[in-house]
Amino acid sequence: MQNKFLYFDTETTDIQSKDLMQLAFLTDDPKIQMNIFIKPKQKISFGAMSIHHITPEMIKDKRYFENTPLPTENIDPEFKGDNLVDYLKFLAKKYIWIAHNIAFDAEVLEKKGIQISNGICTLKVARNALTEGNRDLESYRLQFLRYYLGLYKTENKDHIKAHDALSDVYFLKDLFNYLLNNTKLSPEQMMVISKQPQIIREIRFGKYAGRSLEEIAQLDREYLIWLAENMTDNEDLKWNAKRVLDMDTPSNASGNLTWI
Repeated sequence: MQNKFLYFDTETTDIQSKDLMQLAFLTDDPKIQMNIFIKPKQKISFGAMSIHHITPEMIKDKRYFENTPLPTENIDPEFKGDNLVDYLKFLAKKYIWIAHNIAFDAEVLEKKGIQISNGICTLKVARNALTEGNRDLESYRLQFLRYYLGLYKTENKDHIKAHDALSDVYFLKDLFNYLLNNTKLSPEQMMVISKQPQIIREIRFGKYAGRSLEEIAQLDREYLIWLAENMTDNEDLKWNAKRVLDMDTPSNASGNLTWI
């Protein structure tokens, strides 16, 4: 059966409580989409407001998530219920959900009782597939990739508003299709990558800032061992340091990694 994709994004009160305020998603069927605003129970932080520009005044008349009605339009015709939570649970089983840094957005929905069964993280996939030689790109943020890859040249001009959930979903969909059409990765491989730590090829701090992990392994292997053993506040970097150290030992190589 052909994969069905759902591209989504959330906006929240902050990065701690992650109380949902906006949920937007698209599918490859333009008749199946959603963009809803929700009244949160937590206070919106000023930091969050400075990013998504959603203020308390804008959503004061909205309902809490559990009382938010299911929209009457653009609903998947296979769903026969009338409850928003049940609908999202139905979609979670039917579609492969795609987001940029999906761990964050999936946690936001999980707090509302929605468990994403199958997901793809375009952040991790981009980190895996997109490089400048053997180096990381300057950034893997969605907006950076939008311009770096030239996606803005052909995007939907009616949905251009950075950090608005619906606009970001359109950017996300463009990015996913670029990755699908311009790398050797299948959706199944992307799902495997999405369950792994982020690929990091170089560090940007300390005495070896700007050096690749492979270069550090040759210059100062003890330092790389130190990173692998002590970077408890950066598990992705710790994992990558171990990955590079293991590359010199075929029997210990991380054979389960997925590469293009």
